[in-house]
Order: sequence, then C-alpha cells, then structure tokens
Amino acid sequence: MKTDTKKSLAGLICAALLILIAELLPLPEGITRTGLLSFAVFFGAILMWILNSLPMCITALLMIFLMPALGIQDLNTVFTSFGGSSFFFAIATFAVSIALEKTSVPLRICHVLTKWSKGNPKHLVIGMCLACGLTSAVMSNLSTCIIYLNLGLALLSANQCKPGSSNLGKCLMIGLPCCAGVGGLITPAGTPGNLLIIDLLQTVNISMSFMQWCLIFAPLALICILIGAFWLTRLFAPEEITPEAMKSLEQKLAESGTLKTYEKKTILIILAMLICWFLGTWVSVLNVTVVAVVGMALLFFPGIQVLDWDSTVKKINWNLCFTIGSVGVLIGGMTATGIMDWIVEKLFAGITSWNLFAMFFVIGLVVCVLRAFIPTAPAIVALFGAPLLSLTALTGATPTALLAIPAFWACAPMLLWIEPIYLFSYGYNYYTPKDLLKYGTVPSLSMVALMSFLPFYVGLFGL
Repeated sequence: MKTDTKKSLAGLICAALLILIAELLPLPEGITRTGLLSFAVFFGAILMWILNSLPMCITALLMIFLMPALGIQDLNTVFTSFGGSSFFFAIATFAVSIALEKTSVPLRICHVLTKWSKGNPKHLVIGMCLACGLTSAVMSNLSTCIIYLNLGLALLSANQCKPGSSNLGKCLMIGLPCCAGVGGLITPAGTPGNLLIIDLLQTVNISMSFMQWCLIFAPLALICILIGAFWLTRLFAPEEITPEAMKSLEQKLAESGTLKTYEKKTILIILAMLICWFLGTWVSVLNVTVVAVVGMALLFFPGIQVLDWDSTVKKINWNLCFTIGSVGVLIGGMTATGIMDWIVEKLFAGITSWNLFAMFFVIGLVVCVLRAFIPTAPAIVALFGAPLLSLTALTGATPTALLAIPAFWACAPMLLWIEPIYLFSYGYNYYTPKDLLKYGTVPSLSMVALMSFLPFYVGLFGL
C-alpha cells in the first residue's frame, strides 16, 4: 500500500476512533455527551485535513453532516449555519483574482522594481517580496504566489541560476510564497479566511469595517514582510543579476505592450471595489461581501465581459470555498453544546492570571508552532478562534486582540514546506526544508514578540 494511501486511511480511522471514544467514554464533570461528540467531530476534521484523507471540502461536508446523525444539532440548524457571508465572499474574491491574473499588472510592478533596484540583487529581492505581498492584499494568495514565482523563475533562468546552489534562487523561491501568504492579511479581501475572523467577532457584537481591518493588520503584515525579506537577503546573500536577465524581463514587458481594454476595465473595477470597501466604514450598505459580489458581477456584465462563467467556474477554488462555508457549522456545534467553554476553563485557567504581555506571547508562540503542522488556514481559525474568544471574560483582553493571533498566523506559515503555497516553489529544488526552517525562525519569533503588545495596539483603534 502506498504511503499516501496509508496516511489518508490513518486520518479516517483516527476520526472514527475519536467519535467512537466520545460515544463510549464516561462523561467528565461539566460536559454533555453531545458536547463531547461535537469535540470529536471537530478534531476528527482537523486530523483528516492534516493527513489529507479526503479533499478538504469533502472532509468538511462529511463532518458537518455527521452532526445531525450523532444528535449534536438538527439538520435545519446545520443548513442554516452553513456558508454565511464568508462563503460568498470567497467565491467573489476568487473571481476577481482570476480577472487580475489575466492582466499584465504584476509584470509591470516587477518591471518597476527591477528599475528601482538598479541591478542590486538584495534590493530586487526585497522589492519583489513587498510587491508580492501588496498584490496578495486584493488577490488570492495562491494566484499571487504562482504569478510572482513565474516572474522569479524567468529571472533565475535568464540569470543562469542553478537549483540548490543559487542564493538568489533561495531568496525568491522562499520569500515569494511567504509574502503571498502574509500579504493576504493586509485587507479582508486578501484571503477568504479573514472573513471567518470578522464573522466570529460579529458573534460578540463587534463589527469590524474594511478600514479598521486594514489599520490593524496591514502594519503587522508589512512589518513581517520587511523583517523576512531583510533577514532572507542576509541569510542567503543573493548573487549579482546579469544584464541579460534584466533584458529578459524588459522583453516580457515589451511583449505585453500597452494596457489592453480588458485590463483597464479590470483595474477600474478593482479600484472601485477598494474605494467602496473603505467607504463601507461609514456607509453600512457597502458591506465587504456585498461589494465583492457586485464587483464580481460587473466583470461578467455585457459590454465589460472581462470574465466568462464557463472558464471562471473551473478556476475558482471550490475546495476552499466549501471548507470555509463548513467551518462555521463545526465551531457552532462546539459552542452550542458548551464544550468550548469547558475546554477554555481547563486549558487556559492557569494563564488567565498572567499579565497580558506574557499571556499573548505564550499563546502566540503555541499558535505559531502548531500552524507549521496544520497546512490549512481555515483550520487554524476554527481551532483557535472560538477558544480564544471565550478567554475574553477571563482575561480582560478584547475579542479583537485575541482573534488577531489566529488571524495573523493563519496567513503566515514560515517554518515548514508542507503549506500549499510553498509546494509550488519547493519542487524546483532551489531550497531545502532546512533552508526554510533557518529562514522562518527569525521572522516568526520576531512577530510572536511584537504581537505580545496586541492588547495595547488594538486598543488604539477602540477595538
């Protein structure tokens, strides 16, 4: 039997055993049978995601429909809880990403950076990492990663860089996926998982606007990108870039010519969406999901027709969309049965008396390390979101400050290559797992320490 098959079956067996144990185990004081079962279903889903037992969305859908079968929640409640704004926001932002991917905008950004760097390889690496992160703020992380990796590979090929020995190759192949992930934190539109955090905050009557999100998270993301890029160019000093390599990028831009009509339409629609998202801070009808869906629809309008549905539907990441739609049901099951409050009381009671700085440092470090082994952002939000939200009453920290921890680390895996965005670059053999671990340790620890100040930082925005 193949190793992958064994691993997949192990996930299914472990999930089944968890549910069986939850059904037979004597009940600890303070929890109900349905609460224990909801806990088993949730962690069974986490194990199956980690071990890749089934496609991500199939796992999520299977586990949520086990809930009525096990008597945790009735079927109507499951249907009502599925999806929410996050599900439709994910579909819309994927469509917008597909439209932007068809344009030459990333190539033009790269050209500006090569001119700015004037051939200095360290400046070019830092500039490309920053540009990748900023592009990911309004575009799917995976799409952004693929586009910038293709630009980086073209540069490495023209520069005759050899996999395994080229430091420039290590810098670009490690830095670009990392920045594509972290850049997704800059705006709510950067990655669909951000809306899961906003949805969780709404359960405690906190409404976070597009602008408030950007004010809080954009500085954290940009600081992380810059720390990572500077450290990367010091750890792996990149070799010089030849004039021929620079000419290769110039030629690619020349081949793209001036902006086409469809590119101008795409840029105008995305700019209009960004303006509406910011205006949504004051105009309630301009909800982030409403604007995203309307913006997506405009891309299909007669006379605009930047996208057609037949090709778009094949490129939308339905796996992630349905997973995001299911996460709320899994969290809701644990919250409704009271198991979440019991877990928080048992696990975190010891640290609730600590000062906020120490508590946030320890929680951040735990989430950072566990994130390396859980290669899916929605799972991080699901795993830590609700428990941390329950800590509010025990610690005095605000819900926004506590949820900022899983929000950040869901977007910022920097230690292991098993994350999907790294798999795109890892296969080119420019770096090893040890190289990635050497790189990721410094920015990860730096951000854990910096985010210890979250209670004070978030307080500046009244959240």
